[in-house]
Amino acid sequence: MKTQNLFVLCTLLLCTLFFPLHLTAGVTTYTFTSLKWASKVEATPCDGVSDGWISDKDASDYNAGRTYADGSLHMAGVSVKTGTSGAGATSVQSFEEVRQITFNFCQNASKGKGTINVQIGDNEPQTITIHKPAVSGTGDLNRDSVIAFDTPQTGKIKFWVNCTENAINIHSVSIRSAAGGGSAFTMDTYRLVTDVEQLEDSDQVIFGVYKEGVNYIMGYYDEFESVNNIHAISGKYASDRNTVNSDDRAIYTLRIADLNGEKAFVFMDEMRYEEAYLVASGGKTKNRLALWTDVVDEKTYGNYGFWSITIENGGEAVIANKGNSLAKIIQYNASNSPTLFSCYQDRSQTPICLYRRVEAMGDVEAIIAPMVNFGTTVKTSGSRTIEVNANRLSADITASLKQGKVFSLSSTTLDRDGDQLTISYSAEPGHYIDTLLLTSGAVQTEVTVMVHVMQPLAVAEAVRSEDHATIFLNDVWVTKKYDNYIYVRDETGSMLLFDRGNGETGKRYGADLKAGDQLSGVTGRFINYFGVPEISPSEAFNVGQNIEILPEEAGTTIDSTDVCRFMVLENAVVNSWTSLTYNGMEYAVDNKFRLPSFTKDVPTRTYVIVSYDYDVVTLYIIKQELPSALEDKLVSPQTRVVMQNGVVIVETDHGRYTLQGEKIF
Repeated sequence: MKTQNLFVLCTLLLCTLFFPLHLTAGVTTYTFTSLKWASKVEATPCDGVSDGWISDKDASDYNAGRTYADGSLHMAGVSVKTGTSGAGATSVQSFEEVRQITFNFCQNASKGKGTINVQIGDNEPQTITIHKPAVSGTGDLNRDSVIAFDTPQTGKIKFWVNCTENAINIHSVSIRSAAGGGSAFTMDTYRLVTDVEQLEDSDQVIFGVYKEGVNYIMGYYDEFESVNNIHAISGKYASDRNTVNSDDRAIYTLRIADLNGEKAFVFMDEMRYEEAYLVASGGKTKNRLALWTDVVDEKTYGNYGFWSITIENGGEAVIANKGNSLAKIIQYNASNSPTLFSCYQDRSQTPICLYRRVEAMGDVEAIIAPMVNFGTTVKTSGSRTIEVNANRLSADITASLKQGKVFSLSSTTLDRDGDQLTISYSAEPGHYIDTLLLTSGAVQTEVTVMVHVMQPLAVAEAVRSEDHATIFLNDVWVTKKYDNYIYVRDETGSMLLFDRGNGETGKRYGADLKAGDQLSGVTGRFINYFGVPEISPSEAFNVGQNIEILPEEAGTTIDSTDVCRFMVLENAVVNSWTSLTYNGMEYAVDNKFRLPSFTKDVPTRTYVIVSYDYDVVTLYIIKQELPSALEDKLVSPQTRVVMQNGVVIVETDHGRYTLQGEKIF
């Protein structure tokens, strides 16, 4: 509609885009890329002449490995086997005042022994001993081993691996030195926005997904991908999801504007299209998100290029359009294939978050660490390890908590060049917040630490929740599973789990469920969907023992209080594909479960799920059974139900019968 010239410009601009690598003192991390010890710094391949490593002895193999959803590496690195012991390399550069070297390595699942040896310049070699995995089956996960030097050493770095059993894989080496390069932290990076006041005019931002394990970000507008929505692309998040790697295809420019006296936000795609704006273009009926060349359409869409932003739960961004489109809220749709970002009327999809570009620290003395948000959980204890990054400090970092009642720290002293810190909590249900203080001389940083521990709810409590609240259920049992509809109950009530599935794998959480399965650990967002209380699960739940699920006996009447219940109706008569009579009252019927046929005009024992669609009680028929007294009599096509002297009787070619199967003479 308004984008015919955008793609030509896009093609030209993409050919000229580049991002310089900003290096500062601190940590240089080399990742190895071949059995000849070729390497890269961050995403930049080393040339082996001015930077990188020269092989002293090639290794036996190289494995690219794979990355799990939580960011952990599995079997990645240069493999040194028993037959190639002594394989290693020497750095091209000389490093000044090396204080620590970290090797990221793995073995196979249960084997692998030997040593990693390091020599800096003419100094004495240092050795790391590699033992078999302490826990069988865990050795193939990459992990770190550290050599620290009491006196900083200067010179070229040489390392070699001696393997005495199976294999040792070296994935990367990180060097702390006076002239080191910048780590991912000390380079320009994109950091999670946890407060709307952090946003500044002209910020570059990336739209992410506010859900662990979903490693997608919002791409750029492309009519070849989707004319009405914006496609998702893979994003590389830090394990704590507080940062995301830069990606040329996902960067937007944020502008702060005044709209009728109120602050509003505008998102521009300056990198590809110069003047093009993110808009909600669905009008009164559609879920749409697009990129057009203006921000206001007075006739139809109103202020459809202006947005409001609020930040919840330490990073969940609620970005709502100020125009006339009915669907206003930007969310990630995990159930669409392929997955995408679009606007929706309510918060029924996966929430998003914003990341803003943070420039390199350069010569500034600084300590920076991510906010620690354990989120909403039912676990009364837990821990999380963060990277505390530092720049140009002359004294080590002291760590403390202002309160220290709920949260605790693994250490009170951290390395002056940055270090890992584990933060733990132990708490009963409630909201808790503390402040982590990090100090080195006159340099100080404060970091927020928070957790919301919830009490699991019975169904009767859960169905009274506010829309979009995150809730956890006590154990429930499946009464009916069909497609992505999972009806569950406990001793207090019934509700629906609407299974949108895992946005990363595309698989539904309850794909293999059946009636009678016990579910524990169910969590997700609640919504009362036109009278039907439902949760969209946000993570995998546990499936326990299967038991026989019996229906509940229906009362005299059925109403909205019975919604989602699995019930049996005695002597119900299905009149048609859309109606049923029970106890003299007519109810709407929907063949939700796609039965091939109904037994009509005959009293049956009818099993149903009760729904409540747009103010109308609707019965989803699961199956029908003839009353046992009539099973051998109601077999004739001539069977019909009639009223005689105010009494319902059944006429067949065998005779006339009461509903109890007694013959009438």
